[in-house]
Amino acid sequence: MSIASHYDGSASTYADQYDEAKIWTNEEYPANFFRLKLVRKLLKESGAQSVYELGVGDATPLAAVGSDGIRVAGNDVSPEMVKYAKANMESHGLDPEAIAFLDVQDTNAIAAERERAGEFDAVMAMGVIPHVTDDRDFVASMDAFLRPGGTMLLQFRNSMFSMFTFNRLTKEFILDELLVDAPQSVRTVVATDLDQRLAVDKPPLRTRPTGDGYDEILSRFHNPFELAEVVKSFGYHDLSFHWYNYQPAYPMIAGQVDPKEYRQAQMDLEGGTSWRGMFLCSAGLIQATKNTV
Repeated sequence: MSIASHYDGSASTYADQYDEAKIWTNEEYPANFFRLKLVRKLLKESGAQSVYELGVGDATPLAAVGSDGIRVAGNDVSPEMVKYAKANMESHGLDPEAIAFLDVQDTNAIAAERERAGEFDAVMAMGVIPHVTDDRDFVASMDAFLRPGGTMLLQFRNSMFSMFTFNRLTKEFILDELLVDAPQSVRTVVATDLDQRLAVDKPPLRTRPTGDGYDEILSRFHNPFELAEVVKSFGYHDLSFHWYNYQPAYPMIAGQVDPKEYRQAQMDLEGGTSWRGMFLCSAGLIQATKNTV
């Protein structure tokens, strides 16, 4: 049940989530399509001329960024993803050798890759930090590729969304984060009460016959405030949150709305900048600027 094996199994269809022609036909909501639009917008506004990505997948997003005239490079832990990524880069007229095969949790490999690839105006990681065991080490790895004054874009699974799901994720958030310091006697009473109030049998775990489904590998949520403090501790300022993958109703009742109407409602909310995204969105990006001294 390794992270690499999960993404090996996703490599052949990975690009579908970014295909605009499939945003109505894909079974899953195309959240990452809107994430890519957001990333390209933020990079353009930052004036970045070069970008390094940790965890490129099949490089569909990176190739899109490269088509904006930005020099791109990156890495991935999945051999299949790296194979597709190199082919994708080449088909877009980009350097396939800019893609490295490595584990972002291997500090020696990161150091060697930094020596090879150099320094960049921006660094990004989309869908990677849920799969690492040490947040500080991972942010340090991102920071290594970024020049002073550069832009960091760090995606995370948003734990605050659990306050809107009214299911087992809500229970886990309340017990493991809000009440982490409460006496066990109190936590037991709360847990019993929540079992009666919430749909604790939902959502179903995402599994595969091979035992490497998304919920069978390390796939953590992050508290945005705590993750922001980690980023700031490395010498970053002008930190802001950007939200995506909106839910106009809590997911377990979404089926009571016409599917096309519900998806349209989701898409209409994308790009919103209010505080509501912190609770209505299952994912977000931290944008921050690296100090110059």
